[in-house]
Order: sequence, then C-alpha cells, then structure tokens
Amino acid sequence: MRRTLFISAALLALGAGWYGWSEYNRTAEDTATLEAAERIEPAALLQAFTADENAANARFNGKVLEVHGDVRSVNAPENGLVDVVLETGDPLAGVVCQFAQADVPNNLATGAQVRIKGLCTGLLWTWCCSAAPLWNEPCNDRSTTLTP
Repeated sequence: MRRTLFISAALLALGAGWYGWSEYNRTAEDTATLEAAERIEPAALLQAFTADENAANARFNGKVLEVHGDVRSVNAPENGLVDVVLETGDPLAGVVCQFAQADVPNNLATGAQVRIKGLCTGLLWTWCCSAAPLWNEPCNDRSTTLTP
C-alpha cells in the first residue's frame, strides 16, 4: 500500500514538473498562418474596450486580430521585447503590440502605416495586443514595407 502511494506521488510530482517546465518554456503562437477573427482600426478597438470592457473582452480576448493603423512610437527594447504603439487618436491610450526584438524590422518608424496580426490580450489601460508578428505587406503607397 505504501509503495503504491509512493509511486503515485512520484508520478504526480513528475507530471506537475513536466507541465510547469513546458508552460515556462512555451512561446507565443505564430499568428502569420492563422485567420484573423476580425480586422479593426486601433481607434475602434480602443473605443470598444472603453465603452464596455466586459463585452469587448468577450468579443476580442484570446482571438487573433488584424489591426491596421499608424505607428505612434516604437519603444526601446526591454528584456528583448519591443513595444510598437499604434495611434488611436487619444494621447493617453494606444494599442500596444509587443514583439521579440528580432521580429521588428530596423526600418520601422513613427508614422509608418502597418498591419499587425496578433493575439488580443485585453485592456490594461494602454495594453491591448501582444506577441504579434508583423505582416510583410504594405497597407498603401505611403506605407513602409516591413521585412523582419
């Protein structure tokens, strides 16, 4: 009886350790091949969250969105991550898309029009979109072609 209990506890600990290790080492899913649930402008995304956060959470959270807009700023790398903030028309809020530094093209500049496809993680004041790879297609003739 004790032996069975010991083996069960050891297997449970081993399973919990494996699960913890796999979650710790999990990377963001590549959204380039996934179909976007919605295509939306940054201002409309912000408006949806500020009008009714619960409804917006139900509509957007955990879903792949394609956001088309102008780059307000590209923030310096922090722990290997770069924040690309899209203009919303509100100086206090923006749609923030977070990338690995290696995924952000060197020619990405303020004012460039971009399409970003990524997983929506909700509203945390200005944080709306994260872990999204850039699309390699320009939005129109004044756009910057983004090539990682």
